[in-house]
Amino acid sequence: MNNFAIEEAQTNAAVTAQLASDLAVSQQKVQYINGAPVLILPSGMNVKTFETTMLEPLRKKGTVTLNDAESFVAVVVDQKTDYTRLFSTISPPTFTAVFNHNADGAGWGDHKAQYNAPLAPEWKAWTGIDGKKMNQVEIAQFIENNLVDVVEPDGATLLEICRTLEAKKKVNFSSSIRLSDGTNQFTFAEEIQGSAQQGQLSIPELFVIGVPVFENGEKWRVDVRLRYRIEEGGRLVMWVELVRPHKVIEEAVKELRARIAEGTGLAILNGTPSA
Repeated sequence: MNNFAIEEAQTNAAVTAQLASDLAVSQQKVQYINGAPVLILPSGMNVKTFETTMLEPLRKKGTVTLNDAESFVAVVVDQKTDYTRLFSTISPPTFTAVFNHNADGAGWGDHKAQYNAPLAPEWKAWTGIDGKKMNQVEIAQFIENNLVDVVEPDGATLLEICRTLEAKKKVNFSSSIRLSDGTNQFTFAEEIQGSAQQGQLSIPELFVIGVPVFENGEKWRVDVRLRYRIEEGGRLVMWVELVRPHKVIEEAVKELRARIAEGTGLAILNGTPSA
């Protein structure tokens, strides 16, 4: 048998198999399994469901994502049943409601509401520079731009310090001492009208900010240390160091958990639901 004859035979066999398969499908009748219309196809093929042709789904499923705690609570209250469970994590801050977690045994777990507790811009701004080395002008400009977040010392005092730092960008710092009131006093030399003159600048070692952790949330007190290093050539390098920011987030999540638990009437489990 030549190649042409072999290819023709193979083609005919494939067409015959397809016709047989189509005939078998055409002879099938739609059946109902747990209320869903299905078509059982021939051996080697899958079962085909036609639930999408029904007027409405047989059960609820899918995940809705909410952007604030109030909306999350509203959806949970509207959808909750005896089989609803609430889950939450701290890092990252998440809240998940599984409405069909268990139903007299194992539940599908595919009908959910999710709230990811987005962090506030103010929190991201301060944590974004935590530990970042800057010159005195850069750090002064940042603090000045975010002065509204500063609680202690008063804004006028810190603003004056920031403007002094910006003005002294061409001086050489030589030493620093820590004073009894908790400030650091820097000694610097600058050239004024052709002569070198010494000056001093006092900067607080610790200040306090009040910022929300989550968008539209309550403000939380955060202690901030102002760190520095005098490098070779008299250049001053500075950075801010937030004091235990992870504990602030932890407390903020606990407060949010309490508010959501009260609003929904459900206990919150520490963890994530199974996939």
